[in-house]
Amino acid sequence: MKSSRPRLALLALGVLACARAPEPPAPAVPPALIVWITVDQLRGDHLDHFRPVWTGGFRRLLTEGRVYTNATHDHGRTVTAAGHAALGTGVHPSRHGIIGNAWYERAGDTWVSMSNVGDSSVTTVGAELPGVSPRNLMATGLADWMVAADAASLVASVSGKDRGAILPAAHVKGHVYWFEPAGGFVTSTYYRDANPEWVVRFNNTVVPRYMVDTIWTFTAPASSIHLSGPDTAAWESNGVLTFFPHRLSDLTPRRDSAALRAWMERTPLADAAVLEFAETMVTELGLGRDGSVDLLAVSVSQTDGVGHEYGPFSREQLDNLYRLDRRLGAFFGFLDRTVGRDRYIVALSSDHGVMTPPEDRRALPGSRRLRAAEREAMQQIVTEAEASDPATAPARIAAALKGQPAIANAWTTEELMQRVPPDSFAVLMRRSMYPGRAGGPFSRNGVESWWVSGGLGGERGTTHGSPYWYDRHVPVIFMGPGIRSGRIGDRVSTLDFAPTLASHARVRYPGDLDGRSLSLR
Repeated sequence: MKSSRPRLALLALGVLACARAPEPPAPAVPPALIVWITVDQLRGDHLDHFRPVWTGGFRRLLTEGRVYTNATHDHGRTVTAAGHAALGTGVHPSRHGIIGNAWYERAGDTWVSMSNVGDSSVTTVGAELPGVSPRNLMATGLADWMVAADAASLVASVSGKDRGAILPAAHVKGHVYWFEPAGGFVTSTYYRDANPEWVVRFNNTVVPRYMVDTIWTFTAPASSIHLSGPDTAAWESNGVLTFFPHRLSDLTPRRDSAALRAWMERTPLADAAVLEFAETMVTELGLGRDGSVDLLAVSVSQTDGVGHEYGPFSREQLDNLYRLDRRLGAFFGFLDRTVGRDRYIVALSSDHGVMTPPEDRRALPGSRRLRAAEREAMQQIVTEAEASDPATAPARIAAALKGQPAIANAWTTEELMQRVPPDSFAVLMRRSMYPGRAGGPFSRNGVESWWVSGGLGGERGTTHGSPYWYDRHVPVIFMGPGIRSGRIGDRVSTLDFAPTLASHARVRYPGDLDGRSLSLR
């Protein structure tokens, strides 16, 4: 097991920085509840593109909220864990340490794969799954700052993914849960040794309603289908089951936890369960109903699952977001009644965007799927260089990769770590590097690289993870009392998210963040 001393020292420094930072400007009366919503894989242009169908939460956010239309993540490896951590800490992955959903670390002469929230010193409560915690997060976050300012502040976080629940809660041992088909909503012994009675009750009475829903039908208005691509597309999903209605029975005859997990990951159903659980947390924990400022973090994940399978402008994504809009509208209505319309604020963003598949008519010119031969050629470069002279291999690999049509640029890891690169994309990639953690495809060979713009691996679906605009551009919206509504075109960063919320809640935050507090008035 790794020593915890470096992390504890870092956290101590973070707390001291919180104590030294000046009191930020804030509204006359802070909110009773901060509601942080992360929509996994929500692109910066999604909300405007599908705007004609909004009747619920997205419509309310766009009309009543302060909408930053030119917001981006400012690191290069744009994936779920790195994005959630950046939103919550206000610093780059090069400082918070969550450089990807997984990475490699040295263990003697070998490389060992590490999960972003993996922690073998704890176990999962409610299911037989590997232990997880925020141990690998090397910076303090909004939740930490809030509890440091007021020990009575409650932190509650829920998601369809473990990382989507754990990272927004930072290091606070609050109420943190995520959805697992094998056990309903589960947690970690990092937070508690057993689920509270109300969680057990929810898993026994509410979760079964979602688990029996094994048919996904199209529910968006027929008049809206022009906003999406064709319902049948050979590049979607498995190339066969690409149209409505979608059925679990078409994927597999089984109904075990593995089959249900695969089904829930590619349909809108899990998000509805997450939002109902979030409402239960508000009720059971009394969030926003005392003299302290509480935090409720909700990360909805199905836009990511649907997006990977079918693309950002697919018929499936249209229906998924239509359902989410209506469910968010109901959620805000619940908060109006339970907490009070003038007692909570909502902040919404996303952990990353996504690339439009080359086959979609909205794709960037020149977009293409990378060929298997290209990957083989790159692997051959690495093999030959390592076999010849390991000491000079990184420089020769980087130089050779630059000549590959699928590679936009390549640098040795040592170059990026030791000096500020002149290339703007290299700067973004440098921000996704943390000492001792190798996250790129060639990082274990001492090389950092990225695909050409519009380059996509895999025969079907789509993905994200690049430093390009389509993967970095995401919404940033704040809504609530004391926040002036309107559309703001100023350039802002997702690193501004946490300090802005801290300012609005009258919470001190570290004075050396990479982000800044935005004026919401």
